[in-house]
Amino acid sequence: EKIKVCLIQIFSTKDSTFNADEGTVRMFLRGRPINLYLPTALVDNYSLSRVATAPLAKLRLEWVYGYRGRDCRANLYYLPTGELVYFIAAAVVLYNVEEQQQRHYLGHNDDVKCLAIHPNKLIVATGQCAGHDRREGKAHVRIWNSVSLHTLHVIGLGDFERSICCLSFSKADGGALLCVIDDSSEHNISVWDWQKGEKGQKLAENKSSGDTVVAMEFHPLDKNTIISCGKGHISFWTFENCCLYKKLGIFDHRDKPKYVTCLAFTANGDIVSGDSSGNILIWARGTNVVAKAVRGAHEGPVFSIYTLKDGEVLTGGGKDGRVLQWDAQLTKTEIETLVCQPL
Repeated sequence: EKIKVCLIQIFSTKDSTFNADEGTVRMFLRGRPINLYLPTALVDNYSLSRVATAPLAKLRLEWVYGYRGRDCRANLYYLPTGELVYFIAAAVVLYNVEEQQQRHYLGHNDDVKCLAIHPNKLIVATGQCAGHDRREGKAHVRIWNSVSLHTLHVIGLGDFERSICCLSFSKADGGALLCVIDDSSEHNISVWDWQKGEKGQKLAENKSSGDTVVAMEFHPLDKNTIISCGKGHISFWTFENCCLYKKLGIFDHRDKPKYVTCLAFTANGDIVSGDSSGNILIWARGTNVVAKAVRGAHEGPVFSIYTLKDGEVLTGGGKDGRVLQWDAQLTKTEIETLVCQPL
């Protein structure tokens, strides 16, 4: 019945047109013009006013190909269920490599642009861009259970512009808060009590940067500290008394890159950043200045940093195709892997 009603609404609109010469019906789906080609046998007798009976069979999504890595960061995670979680288009994919099976979270109605995992490794937050439908296509964040795929909360409908570019759950307090950065001209940053009702409660908001923001994380030890970075900047935020206060990172004139591309944290709370110049910088906990720099650690941008419990650091994801291991003092070890040919 739902399918039948949908067809009636589509074909009764004055904007739908039938082109007999081309055998197409032109309609608008969520504000976008779509041309549908009719089966040849139906063209001669086709009428826009005729509505066929809805079929008894229903489509079920079986497999999703592809991964959105071209313009998104930090969007591939491993879950305790043994699944990889990532997104492409409006689908979030949970892929069990060993069993070669997929499950899909399909709550979004437009392209998903970012993803965050709660500290309990069970709850997932995903943010989408705004669509063409003014009523249903607003940018928002959906928080859902990765086992049941049940939607828990939908936050920010009407609060965000264009798209959600970064998400992060708080770590030091067990994930009580969610930080969101949208893709508006000022890249607004906001902190939410995401468990407050069905729509959450916004606790604070501020303008982040007029330049592109590519990554943002809550500090794992300091519950009121948030780090964000992007084009030409790294920002250190303090969430206090329902306000967000910012300090910009201070670069040596030799170290300021075109982009700060990724973030990680050491066991003692120092911040490790990678950038488009191939540098790795250490920012001392509680400060906005560089404590140590490894210049030219990679040939080209560093897109991924991972810190191990013993203090060692793995860096890579860049155009040189290498994964490098560093000790706790950021001295390069002899362990190196070439995962792909340099681009």
